[in-house]
Amino acid sequence: MVVGPQTGVDVGVTRLPTGEVLLSTTDPLYIEPRLGWERAAWFAFHILASDLTTTGRRPDWATIDLTVPPGTPDRILETILRVFGREARRLNAAIVTGHTGRYAGCTFPTVGAGTLLAVADDDGYVTTRHIPARAELLIARTIALESTGMLATFFPDRIRERLGSEILQRARALTTRMSTVADALRAVRVGLREDGVWAMHDVAEGGVRGAAWEMAHAAGRGLEVDLSRAWVDPTVRAVSQLFGMDPLDASSEGTLLLAVEPRQVEAVSSELREGGAVVSQLGRFTSHPGLLRDGRTALRPSDRDSYWSVVQREIHRRRG
Repeated sequence: MVVGPQTGVDVGVTRLPTGEVLLSTTDPLYIEPRLGWERAAWFAFHILASDLTTTGRRPDWATIDLTVPPGTPDRILETILRVFGREARRLNAAIVTGHTGRYAGCTFPTVGAGTLLAVADDDGYVTTRHIPARAELLIARTIALESTGMLATFFPDRIRERLGSEILQRARALTTRMSTVADALRAVRVGLREDGVWAMHDVAEGGVRGAAWEMAHAAGRGLEVDLSRAWVDPTVRAVSQLFGMDPLDASSEGTLLLAVEPRQVEAVSSELREGGAVVSQLGRFTSHPGLLRDGRTALRPSDRDSYWSVVQREIHRRRG
């Protein structure tokens, strides 16, 4: 085992007898019906793919275990599996095995699990364990991307009434961006490790504050950042203010953190911008493990993802 399970590390790395390495990642299949079955299946697959592609590699193989509630119509299963197959082909990956069944006790949105695998040369991938002290920390796209899109999916009436239909439409559109796959694969066109990208991490639960802390923790590095430099899309800002959500601590699948060789910062940023991303430079990693600062304050992950706090509060508010 080269890299095992650890906070802030999106993949496992196992050395093969050939001298190559096997990259692997596993996640629950999160299929949220309120997104619509097509988009929900797309998102579920890209949660997996976003983790694997933080290595700079496309997946080679996928395994899927889909366990749905009794009474789930065949047409829904067919849609989910068709979308999985389509997205795998787009990445030149094969779904090599799996299982599908209806079981009592299973409920959407968590309906099984999936695994993605890839083989790489020993120097042909990156993980957060590779980050050197000199690396610069970049972020691609807005913070709280996923949270804003999902709040528009769950509570559209509240947004429409308070912010208007145009903001609601823009917030909903963010659900099409809840993947870091394209940005990760673009960034590594510049190069890996000392030639470009040292590591990548998708911003999921805990938001960008938690994700930045996780990267430093995994690498055994210190981190000097200013998270206020992270771009906040105007729609994200408006929705965050409406719900009292701190966007720095909100789930943001679709937002990518990158540790980049200093001399390649502009090249990587340019590549990401060509793909439509807004890129912000947040700070740098240092050689002082445990010394993590956001401006003048200590950088610590939040105790609770602010998005889920909002969801629970809104559910209670609706119940009166």
